[in-house]
Amino acid sequence: MKNFFIKRAFSLASKFIPQHRNTHRVLIVSTTALGDSLWGAPAIENIRRSFPSSYIALLTSPIGMEVFKFNPHIDKLYPLKDPLLPRLLSLWKTLYKEKFDTILLFHASQRLTLPLCSLLGASRIIGTSGINKGLDSLLTHPLPNHTQHEITRRLKISESFGAKTETEKLSFYIDPEEILPPRTNGPWIAIHPGAKDPFKRWPKENFIEVGKRLKNDLNCEILITGTSAEQKLIDEIAKAIPGAHPYDTKTSLRGFAAQLNQMDLLISNDTGPVHLACALNKPVIAIYASTDPNLCGPHHAQRATTISRRATCDPCLKRKCRRPFCLAQIGPEEVVTAAKRKLLN
Repeated sequence: MKNFFIKRAFSLASKFIPQHRNTHRVLIVSTTALGDSLWGAPAIENIRRSFPSSYIALLTSPIGMEVFKFNPHIDKLYPLKDPLLPRLLSLWKTLYKEKFDTILLFHASQRLTLPLCSLLGASRIIGTSGINKGLDSLLTHPLPNHTQHEITRRLKISESFGAKTETEKLSFYIDPEEILPPRTNGPWIAIHPGAKDPFKRWPKENFIEVGKRLKNDLNCEILITGTSAEQKLIDEIAKAIPGAHPYDTKTSLRGFAAQLNQMDLLISNDTGPVHLACALNKPVIAIYASTDPNLCGPHHAQRATTISRRATCDPCLKRKCRRPFCLAQIGPEEVVTAAKRKLLN
């Protein structure tokens, strides 16, 4: 019922919005989290390479604003904050003045994002069918939703716009003033034991065992990272591994990227820092079981190693799962072996 009124109201309103001419002004929409934002980087780079004189803007989340802050392929960033409804009119006025003729919808978490796009006067709104909260009819050029990696899905959107795919690698640009000096007394290993979704979290006891083994065998330094919501988990694991360093969760995303850039290895669950490490071309070991790395894991990342098992529940309970025993199929020994191979070879 909610979608019915949204579609009727915005479809009616769009009839009174004049369409902009072909002005080579492109708005890319990616209003999601860290990993999802980074997945759009290759497509954006390919669009810039294919259309060097076009104006390319990005409507993105606060996290996306940090991710793409120094990206040279984007002309302007527009923030989209929750909740969208109170800001809808002012954001519409701002974006409509830009006269975008093409909108590429990579991904949007907020229900009103696609309706907003339908009122911007663009002659083309390109996106993937089936992932728009039942609002596919507001797309002018819907693309089929195939089983494919999320990076590939975004590349297909850029290709439908006419861009040639020349790269599929992630990128993250650190400003020279943000670069930190190399750490001493290495090697340094970052362990990221958390994840927003509980069903993606490898048992903390396994991370502790891995940290102890690597500390003992390699005489390395270990940094336990995470978000402010994971402070308890960070502290528990840091205390259990002799000499481990707990991460300062007050650090900004860009500050975290600068520190991750100092690391010799990241060991992590399926979560955003995996893709940030890949974008920084840092060695990473990523652990998967309840999710499919072929759809959301490292992609064209030569320095990434994925350790995965198939989900044991059919269907997977996803966010309803509170004890992901599928991840118990992966033991500490396998991760330790992979880590040593990366650091010693």
